[in-house]
Amino acid sequence: MIKGEIEFLEAKSERECAFYADYLLSNIRSASIRNLRGNTHTERVKKLNEELDNLVKKNRAPKNFASQMRSAFKSTQLPTSHFRWIDKKDERLCNWVWCYLKSHTKKRDASQEHETTQENKFVMLSDKAFSTERDNVTDRVMDILNAFYDGEADAQQQQDLLDDLKAKWQSIRFNETIVHWFEENNPSQWAWAWSYLQNITQRPLEQAWIPTSNAEKKAAVIATIDLSDNVDRKALVIDKMKKAWSQKKFREKSSGKKPYSISMTLNTKQKLNALAEEKNMKINEMVEYLVRNEYKKRDAND
Repeated sequence: MIKGEIEFLEAKSERECAFYADYLLSNIRSASIRNLRGNTHTERVKKLNEELDNLVKKNRAPKNFASQMRSAFKSTQLPTSHFRWIDKKDERLCNWVWCYLKSHTKKRDASQEHETTQENKFVMLSDKAFSTERDNVTDRVMDILNAFYDGEADAQQQQDLLDDLKAKWQSIRFNETIVHWFEENNPSQWAWAWSYLQNITQRPLEQAWIPTSNAEKKAAVIATIDLSDNVDRKALVIDKMKKAWSQKKFREKSSGKKPYSISMTLNTKQKLNALAEEKNMKINEMVEYLVRNEYKKRDAND
């Protein structure tokens, strides 16, 4: 952030704020630790910028010192090369990491904070990175990076958390039952599968996210299954879902009916609705009725 000719700092974590304070005190002799104290994170960042502003105006610190501090802090982060295994081309992996971190970085109340940190080290990452819903892999990977870089974990802790994630993923990736079950180019199946998961009332699985398209519904179903830690429960849900889908297709085949898409003007649709209402029929029943009648007339004329 730049205010006038002087650059100002934004610290997204206590770790970053503390680094800037230490860096300023270590490199600018005139900086005062008393001027950097504050009761809240926001107040400490404000004090930090006020002290930096004062030092620059008095020519005791260079105008670009904020950029120097940011560069120094960036060098303490885990290199982006360590995140390359989270490959954007692997949609399933990226979705799982994003969903897992979104769930496990949620902060608890103060009374549970110490206990939660001991049980779940991922709360050291930034939960703010997942405050916005996403509908593509690129944005989700960026959120993952921000969770690490804007959190309280230092470079070594970031590496340890990445190693934990990689180990957890290895136990998930080889179970591809749900992945292989999905049919290619069948959005109706993907939408049906998502609806099926939503209708599980007893012991429902944790929802990955709310999808906005059929393709996203397919991805969300896979992620929802991957997020389940209960292997037996996961297998049972998949088995029941596959059987329900088979039964659905069998009923459709037995009825001899298939869905068709018909384009028509709004005026024609309104007339069709009116006819169906007069005869107390559904739209598809009305269409079949009209076709049959027209066919009968043709046969009669012949």
